[in-house]
Amino acid sequence: MEAKFENPRISFRETIQSSSASNYRHKKQSGGSGQFAEVYMKIEPWEENMPEPDGFNIRGKEELDLPWVGKLVFYNCIVGGVIDQRYLPSVMKGILEVMEKGPLTGSYIRDVRVMIYDGKMHSVDSNDISFKIAGAHAFKKAFLNADPKLLEPALDLTVKVPEEMVGNVMTELQSRRSIIQGIESAENYQVLKCIAPESELFGFSTELRSLTKGRATFSTSFVGYQPVPANIQAELTNNRELVH
Repeated sequence: MEAKFENPRISFRETIQSSSASNYRHKKQSGGSGQFAEVYMKIEPWEENMPEPDGFNIRGKEELDLPWVGKLVFYNCIVGGVIDQRYLPSVMKGILEVMEKGPLTGSYIRDVRVMIYDGKMHSVDSNDISFKIAGAHAFKKAFLNADPKLLEPALDLTVKVPEEMVGNVMTELQSRRSIIQGIESAENYQVLKCIAPESELFGFSTELRSLTKGRATFSTSFVGYQPVPANIQAELTNNRELVH
C-alpha cells in the first residue's frame, strides 16, 4: 500500500484586536408572513478583568466559556423595547454559529464581547430565525472590521544537542520561527529551551537527526496561542484548506 505524507492540519484560532460597530437588516417576503429583523451591535476584544463597556445601558450580561477555550461575553443593552427580550438568545445563537467557523480561515473565534444596543422588529414577520440570521451577519461584518487576527498554537520545545553541533541546530530552529529563551549546559551537551509554532515543527525530528547524526533529542508541550505574523496570516487566509 502506498503511503501519502502531508503536513498536519493545525488548530488555529481567530480573534480581534480593536472594536467595531455594525448593523444588519434581514428582510424576506415570499407570500404570507415573511421574515424581518434588524440588529445593531458593537464588538470588542475580551480580556480578563477588563472594565464594563462605556456608553451603554447594560440590562443583562452572559459570559460563555467556549468549548474550544476562550470567552464570548454577551451584553443586552436594548432600551425602549426595540427588540423583544425573547429574540436575544437567537441573536446570540447566530453569533455562536459564526464563531464556530470564523471568516478568516474557518477556525474557531475566541475572546470577544458583544453589545447589542439597538434594532427593529415587526409584529408579524419577526421570529427567532430572522434574528439569528441578522445576528450572524452583523457579527461577521463587525468582526472583519475589527482588525481580525489569527492565533496559532505554540509549544515549549526543549532540544538536547552535542556542544559541537549547537550552531547548526540553532540556525534550523530560527528558520522555523522558534524563539530561543535560554541555553543550559549538561555535561557535553547544550539544552536549548524555545517557544516554537506547532505549524513549523513538521519534519523537525527528521532534520534534527540529519543535522546531529541522531545524537540530539527533543521534547515538546503545549504552552498556549500566539499571534501569527501578518505575512503568514495573509497566506493562510488565501489557503483555507490548509487550516482546521
